[in-house]
Parts: sequence; structure tokens; C-alpha cells
Amino acid sequence: MKNLWFLIFIIVFIVQTSAQINIEVFNYTKKPSNTATIVHKQPIDSVTVFEKIVLDGSDSKVPFYHFENKRPEAKNYIILLHGLGGSKNDWVYPSKPYLNWSDNLKSIKDSLISQGFSLIVPDAKYHGERSYELGFRPAENLPPLLSKNETDGEHFEVLMSSTIKDVRIIMDYFQDRYVDNNISFSIIGYSMGGAIAIILNAVDNRISTIVSCVPPLHHPEKELKGFNWSEEVTNGLKTVTASNYAAFQKSPTMLLLGNQDFFYTDDEVTNFMENIPLTQKEVNYFDSGHELPNEYKVDVLRWLNEYGVLNN
Repeated sequence: MKNLWFLIFIIVFIVQTSAQINIEVFNYTKKPSNTATIVHKQPIDSVTVFEKIVLDGSDSKVPFYHFENKRPEAKNYIILLHGLGGSKNDWVYPSKPYLNWSDNLKSIKDSLISQGFSLIVPDAKYHGERSYELGFRPAENLPPLLSKNETDGEHFEVLMSSTIKDVRIIMDYFQDRYVDNNISFSIIGYSMGGAIAIILNAVDNRISTIVSCVPPLHHPEKELKGFNWSEEVTNGLKTVTASNYAAFQKSPTMLLLGNQDFFYTDDEVTNFMENIPLTQKEVNYFDSGHELPNEYKVDVLRWLNEYGVLNN
């Protein structure tokens, strides 16, 4: 009887959540692989090749870094997603003012390569080389509580939904490019990137596993109280709120969080994890705020080696 009531609860939760979100915004038209251009290529060592690639995304050009690992025959890809206001360079070129944090991102990237993973590192919409799409305005000012502007709310929804579609288009490209290889895709996302990872794990069946680091689970929906914005904008922002996708997680899910981070509460995290209908799920807290300490790298590598590796 207890299991029956739990099943009923999950069904009701899914129905209520589905009424609030519109996952059709993540649908896209598949692009021909010949729209991609390798604009730079160089060997890093005898088994690793670096490429910079630009392809046609959902609504604009998408530049990304590709680290091709020739150690294993199988192509085990990890997609590295940066946070709001960051760029693909956060994972590659450590810089101030968050030098220690970006040093750790680079360390994760280097460790993944040494362990045989290939990497995809894109710029999110409005970020990095794509900042011109927002008129070079800082994308970190778009969330409702900061901008207090409905048009910026629309921009934030587009930022999230377009980036999700772009990542799916990038996966298409590599499936076409390596049609004769076994290929898998896993994701590490930090902050906004962690929220995007959660949504991708709900809407795309190709994700093997995700590691979501300090995701703002209930944002931007949590920020909408007090704003009398249109239903279209409000529902659009709910659709790009990660917490609404707990019940739809398809693959093993790890959350790495700071116990002093203001982007989520213990109750919010507990509810989110309880609503994930998987046994392969884990949440770990660190004694930190939004910037995780170096130790989180150990959990990242452990989880990806357990769930993100195909046999050759």
C-alpha cells in the first residue's frame, strides 16, 4: 500500500509539473554536419588533439573546444558547461578574480583527459565569444532579481533554452562524425551549467550521467514573486528552472553542493533528490559557499568513471 501511495504521488507531481512547463521549447531542427567548421587544430600530445569548432546552432553560430582523446576506441565524451557570466575558457585558461576556482576547473579537465575521456567545451548563449548576441552586455545581469526587467527575463529564458538546444546539436555533430564508434555523452555543469545539465538529462535520451555542481535549483522561478509579468514570460522562466525536472531524470545524477550556498536550502535539495525516480543518485555537501573546494574533483572523477564510460 505504501508503494502504491508513492506511485500516486509521483504521477500527481509529474502531471502538475507538466502543466507548468513546456519542454517543446527544447525541440530543434537537426543541422547537416557540413555546417561545422574546424577553425583551429593542434596536437596536445601523442594521443590528444585539440580543435576549435564552430557550427550552426539553434539560432546562431556556436563556438566550442573539442579535446579528442585517442586512448580508448570508444568515444566517452564529457560536456563541460560553465556558469552564468563565465565562458568555455573557464575550463581551459585559469584567470582572476577566481583564480583558485578556475585552476580547479582546469585540473578537472586535465584529469579527465588523462583518464581517457574526450571533452566538449561550449560557450553558452550570450557568453564568451557569443557575448555580441546580447550587445556585449554582461549576461550575469539577466536573472529577474538583478534586472527586474521583463525583457531581460525573456532573454534569460532564451539563454537557457537555446544553450540546451545547442548542446543537443553538438551531440548530433559528433554522432555523425564518429558514426562507426561507440559514443557516450556525460555532463559536468557548474552553477548555471549544472541547471542546464539537469534539464538536458530530462529531455535528451543520450546522456549517460550528469554531475551538477551548485545548481540554482529553484531559480529563476523562485525570483518571480512580486513581479507582475506576462504569463508567457513567467511560464518560460518556469520551463528553464531545474527543480521542475527532478521526476524526469533519465540517467544517474550527482549533485555537489556547498552547505553555505544561498542558491538552495536543505529542504529544497532533499525534495529534489527524493523526486528523482532513480536509485543511481547521490548528493554530497562541502563546507563552502557557491565556490566549491578542491576536494570536489575526487567525487566528479569517481562518478564519471563509474557511469560515464563505455566498454571498447
